[in-house]
Amino acid sequence: MGLFDKLFSKDNVTKYKDTDIVSIANAEMVPASKVNDVMFAQEMMGQTIAFELKDGVIVAPANGKLEVMYPTGHAFAIRTKDGTGLLVHVGINTVELGGKGFEILVKQGDTVKAGQQLLHVDLDVIKEAGYDTITMLIVTETPNEGEKVAFVDFGDVSQGQKINK
Repeated sequence: MGLFDKLFSKDNVTKYKDTDIVSIANAEMVPASKVNDVMFAQEMMGQTIAFELKDGVIVAPANGKLEVMYPTGHAFAIRTKDGTGLLVHVGINTVELGGKGFEILVKQGDTVKAGQQLLHVDLDVIKEAGYDTITMLIVTETPNEGEKVAFVDFGDVSQGQKINK
């Protein structure tokens, strides 16, 4: 494949290793303690990092199978090849919007690639309804029970940027 083939390929998703975890959005990556919800802030569902979204494009955090896509679009879960479970939850209590402001671009059961667009979220709809748009990435399971993922330092990240060390 030549340079022009790569530039103009329909598959413009960067190739990542199966162990890579990438930023789900253009955002400021912050610790779970910044989340205004006890369940997420105290990491009750697993190791949690959060994203203050700069826009409404949400991408897959890793290569894997989309095991769960809530019909409302507010949350989804991916299982990687090594068994790591990743849950993304967009906003706080956004399930109550019943899908308003969420456009789902994939189907539950699909194989997805890290950096692939999965959702378009209208942040204004969420804010106007009085909900927080902070978005969580939760590591629900790791191949070695209790193992923590080493993430890069908190701060500004770009959609698709590798965030695990």
